[in-house]
Amino acid sequence: MTFFGTLTVVWYSALPWLWLIALMLIVLLVPQVIARMKGYSFGSKGGMGSKYLPPLVFILALFLVPMQTQSSIAYVNTWVDWMNLIGASIGLGIYAWLVFHPICFLRNKKG
Repeated sequence: MTFFGTLTVVWYSALPWLWLIALMLIVLLVPQVIARMKGYSFGSKGGMGSKYLPPLVFILALFLVPMQTQSSIAYVNTWVDWMNLIGASIGLGIYAWLVFHPICFLRNKKG
């Protein structure tokens, strides 16, 4: 399969989910932009929410990702399945940190 053939398959696979991808991008960018205008950086102190919520999202994602794909954790049998599940959960945990860290910074910012 050619490179553009692969891109075509990926495009048609992502097409039904474009609304969700756009929503997730907005949820990611709005707090980042607002917080950065007020002095936020990745090294800023975020607070309790940015410490405890992303690991919670990671753990919940281990159980909720298979349900979202209309599967169950019982069908995660091979190491490839586990790596995909863990990778998706890590990605959701990082996304949660990128969303919650600037929000917690803004909430805890003095003045």
